[in-house]
Amino acid sequence: MISQIIKIVTTTQENTKSQKYEYKYKLFAKIHQLQKRLYRTACNPGHSEDKVWFREMRIKKLLNKIREK
Repeated sequence: MISQIIKIVTTTQENTKSQKYEYKYKLFAKIHQLQKRLYRTACNPGHSEDKVWFREMRIKKLLNKIREK
């Protein structure tokens, strides 16, 4: 019975950790995607220049989310 409880506790801890890192990975992937788009805009003037400010703000918000957790 004790071994079953230990097994349940360890599996739930592993799941929460993996979900936490999976969530952070998704945020980092979004940031990287936005950074690529900003770079593309910098290399090609006139390409989505009006969206630069929105992308920079979105990157800042995502970084704040990552730092919270």
